[in-house]
Amino acid sequence: MAKFYMMAKYTPEALKGFLSSPSDDRKQAVDKLVESIGGKVLSFDIVRGPYDIITSVEVSNFAAVAGAKIAVQSSGMVSDAVILEAIDMTEIVTQASTALGNYTKPGA
Repeated sequence: MAKFYMMAKYTPEALKGFLSSPSDDRKQAVDKLVESIGGKVLSFDIVRGPYDIITSVEVSNFAAVAGAKIAVQSSGMVSDAVILEAIDMTEIVTQASTALGNYTKPGA
């Protein structure tokens, strides 16, 4: 399973929903969505700053979380959703070192 973070902004329509039903469990809706793509919600936070929501999930691959992003954005409840993938920097640097050892600059 891979770990992803998704940040998004609530739309005016979503904020109207907060006003009309402030006690609705928004995390429960996120849990259901992520479970439907075979994943697990690690955290769901409403935050202060340029984004309104930050969610951390474990899912099988990027396509799954990208599909969830499209589904949520198409509902009109969020906008400007961004997906960030947690990475293993040691693995990446190891791959870079191997590649660099086998690379010759053109003209060198």
